[in-house]
Amino acid sequence: MPGQWQRRQAGERRLRTVPVCAGPLGEAVHLSRDERATLIRCTRQALDKQGFESVPIVAGVGGSSTRETVQLARDAASAGAAVGMIIPPAYYAATLQQDSSQIEQYYIDICRLSPIPLLLYNFPANSAGQDLSAKSIIRIIENSPNLCGLKLTCPGRMDKLEQVTASVKTNPEFLILDGVMHDLPAWKEFGGHGTVSGISNIAPSSTVRLWNLCFVENPSLEQQKELREVLNVLSKVDAVVMPLGVRGLKYVLGYVHGYGRGPRRPLLALDEINGKAVTDVLDELLILENRYEEEVMTAESWTTA
Repeated sequence: MPGQWQRRQAGERRLRTVPVCAGPLGEAVHLSRDERATLIRCTRQALDKQGFESVPIVAGVGGSSTRETVQLARDAASAGAAVGMIIPPAYYAATLQQDSSQIEQYYIDICRLSPIPLLLYNFPANSAGQDLSAKSIIRIIENSPNLCGLKLTCPGRMDKLEQVTASVKTNPEFLILDGVMHDLPAWKEFGGHGTVSGISNIAPSSTVRLWNLCFVENPSLEQQKELREVLNVLSKVDAVVMPLGVRGLKYVLGYVHGYGRGPRRPLLALDEINGKAVTDVLDELLILENRYEEEVMTAESWTTA
């Protein structure tokens, strides 16, 4: 029982971060409109029940058309989301890429009609190869007062980050988020504000520790060594799990938490051979996560005593 209670407390603590519901790794495209709203509503209720009323929810609201996306944004707002996150529609990707003004207008229209602020989500791997240029992103920002930030999951594109960061210098509240763990230290140096990572579902304390280490001024040799260690462990898992997409992360969640190994059809659960390739890199991360989780629990026991 003590072990179960500690695990439950750990799960509740993880809710204190800003949760993202119905994103690509949450199988948003496999959810009905009602299921999306229910997911957001239940997350809001769970947060409020634990006293985390001030913790905002970011909800994936991307659809296949402007009309559908606006409706999903309205649904998310009604269900308790504070911010919507929009990935480009994938079905007509080839046609959309013929003229960048189409996808720019898509975001501008939705930002104008959405009842909640929005994040632009540039993720080529999950939007049929659409990779918005820095120029397009900047044009969208300039014409969308309701756009509060963006997430860039396009590994190694520090040039894009640098251009976008320069364009929003007069708006310090505009968020620029990363989606690739290995890029995080460089992301901070180029003006990024944080990360939304699938790996954080299983290693939230390690992810936060890495980010905090990135902000240490004049770090000691020990802190530099720790940063490299944490980055190395997280990056190894990220490199194996994330190319497998939903299937990889679902398998990891099942391995760690004991449920949810399989995605919805047409995606199939990983077989044991591919699954073993995933679990082989997890042990080191779980040891690291347990260490940082214990530090958090110890610190909280002092502050609540």
